[in-house]
Amino acid sequence: MGLLDTIFGRTKPVQSNLDGLFAVPSASITLQSAAGQVCSGHAGVCYKPPSGQGFEDMRSEVEKLLAMDGTGSFRTTEDTYGYQWLVIDDADIGELVNQVHLVNSSLSDAGWGPQLLCSVFGVADHRPAGASGGLANTTGTEPVSASTAYLVYLFKRGTFYPFVPDGKEHRDLERELKLKSLLADDLTIEADLDRWFPLWDLPVS
Repeated sequence: MGLLDTIFGRTKPVQSNLDGLFAVPSASITLQSAAGQVCSGHAGVCYKPPSGQGFEDMRSEVEKLLAMDGTGSFRTTEDTYGYQWLVIDDADIGELVNQVHLVNSSLSDAGWGPQLLCSVFGVADHRPAGASGGLANTTGTEPVSASTAYLVYLFKRGTFYPFVPDGKEHRDLERELKLKSLLADDLTIEADLDRWFPLWDLPVS
């Protein structure tokens, strides 16, 4: 049994409120005004791929929808635990959220909700237009910059929590708690800190 099996398999799944994802743009505005950070333009949906052709066919359909609907780019990759990620890059935070919602809702509506584990949005340091190292724009097709923190959406809980990796398998809990306080009015934050699971070696850059 892998780490995420342990993390997400302990309790009976509940109906997720995917509309909560649409609060991420508001959270991004709060981050920019209060902490000098923005969503990075990178996100990923993590799922446990079942055996069988049915899921592969559905995933192909979702990727076709992304290709038609999105202005950014996407790719599929596998992490060290054997879980798959559909990683999406789009500097327009509204489009990025729409695409993450599309993936989650399409798979859930097709009966594959139990396979969905979490969605992750990157958070990057804000850089004014023209500054070295990237642009903090909210439109266009290129990601803003590399993520330094993440907002994790737990599909089976319908809640968010901040994750701030700080070195090899080490996290900055103090900064996570500060982000929790900042975003409490924008996002439904996971109240149980034991469920703020570390996600090491995320493919969301």
